[in-house]
Amino acid sequence: MSETPLVSILMPTYNGAAYIARAIESVMAQTYQSWELIIVDDGSTDTTAETITQFLSDERIKYLKNENNLGIQKTLNRGLKEALGKYIARIDDDDRWIELQKLALQVQFLQDNSDHVLVGTGVIIVDEESKELIRYLLPQTDANIRKNILGKNCFVHSSVMFKKDAAFKVGGYDESKQALHMEDYDLWFKIGTIGKFANLPLHAIMFTLREGGLSSRNKITQAKKAFTLAKKYKDKYPGYYFSVIRSTIRLVVYGFILQFPIKVFVNRLAKWYKENW
Repeated sequence: MSETPLVSILMPTYNGAAYIARAIESVMAQTYQSWELIIVDDGSTDTTAETITQFLSDERIKYLKNENNLGIQKTLNRGLKEALGKYIARIDDDDRWIELQKLALQVQFLQDNSDHVLVGTGVIIVDEESKELIRYLLPQTDANIRKNILGKNCFVHSSVMFKKDAAFKVGGYDESKQALHMEDYDLWFKIGTIGKFANLPLHAIMFTLREGGLSSRNKITQAKKAFTLAKKYKDKYPGYYFSVIRSTIRLVVYGFILQFPIKVFVNRLAKWYKENW
């Protein structure tokens, strides 16, 4: 590339051929253009590589492939180490950025607010046919995020932009088994110890809820891990005992969903929960 990009976008993938083209296209459609897209293929066995190849004429797009399947945490850290940009943005291979100025607005925010290290956005959740299920915004100010973060993850991973030096300073993504599927949440906790948080009031991403994704049983496991994370960082953020109550309620709700998977009820409950809890 002729000049160093300001933003490095990390896209891990594993057997993502069905969706990855539209994810890449959503990056390329951004009005902000000083970026590199680092796609790290975690040993895919489908046609992911062939799908990505058609985009490699754009010199801003880099394709790396792990010889073996290393898992999401090591894959993300590999991408982080390859990044040239001052800022890191994240997108998953089955998600899309639907706000064309997402990157531009986040870059501007971080440049105007030097004490902030992480900024996210709201989200629209869709099914595999792109039918909208729910949309919601998340707490926007640093004070409100800190008030809530022990009780819930206040950021959607594919929405965030954060400072690379901050991520390196706290050790990047935790690669332990205990942090699996919670590696983003753990990173936010660590980054928040050295700077401020924010979310922009935009539904900037479209998150695909796929069949075969995390089941309700896995969500119960995640809820238990979230409780462990809250305990780990209880001295860094306020509201620990309220977070215990919230985590308990979450376990009950997930257990109910597991027993009574009523789609309409679940969608309405999820929307209320995301916006209010």
